[in-house]
Amino acid sequence: MSAAGDPFYVVKDELSEKVSALHSRHSTFKRLLETTNTATSAEFKECRKAFARELKSAEKQMRDLTLTVDLVKNDRQQFPHIDDYELEQRSAFIVKTKKVLSEITASFKSEGVKAKMVADERKEIESRPAANLGATSSDQMEHTHFIHDQQAEARMIISQQDEDLEELGQGVDRLHEMGQGINEELKQQNKMLNELDRDLDEAAEKMNFVMGKLAKLLKTKDTCQIWTIIILTLVLVLLIFLVIYT
Repeated sequence: MSAAGDPFYVVKDELSEKVSALHSRHSTFKRLLETTNTATSAEFKECRKAFARELKSAEKQMRDLTLTVDLVKNDRQQFPHIDDYELEQRSAFIVKTKKVLSEITASFKSEGVKAKMVADERKEIESRPAANLGATSSDQMEHTHFIHDQQAEARMIISQQDEDLEELGQGVDRLHEMGQGINEELKQQNKMLNELDRDLDEAAEKMNFVMGKLAKLLKTKDTCQIWTIIILTLVLVLLIFLVIYT
């Protein structure tokens, strides 16, 4: 099988493009992380959501590609067109790409990213009127800072939950669309089955009519006898055909 027709290379090319896009997205993400207030920047929030979505898609495709390589390894006889060198090259691509995705994921979910986002959330909270909650002493200010930290982390958790719910909602929408497609397909198949059933009923009626005519012609109502005559007639026609053309 040529590389152009091998499904592995089709998925490999798609995954390579996704990894390249992830590198670009990662650079944009780091730039916005360092230069904007992540708590208020709509651009950063959109970039972060898109980055997470694209990363999950690449990881899923990576798992699918890994399964294909494992399948070949576990049943070499079924894939004679893939030699040991080719299998080694595919395995090397899997290992290399997994490492790249792992590094990108680690950077995306690092403590440094979380600390910057929490700090921006706290800065946004502290910029509000009466943010010091009436604190006047150093102890009271320390308690206020603690409350702000908790509020910032809580806002981040809520934001993450909102993103998860949004993704879940998109998944439900996709399932709904798939369900509608399956329902339409079932309706079409049911319609075809009903038409087939009607055709069979019409064929049975015509057969009964023919059998009735034969019964009158042969002056018998014995179904077995009628079928025997029909079969013998067909055999006779076949024998005549063989005699003539052989």
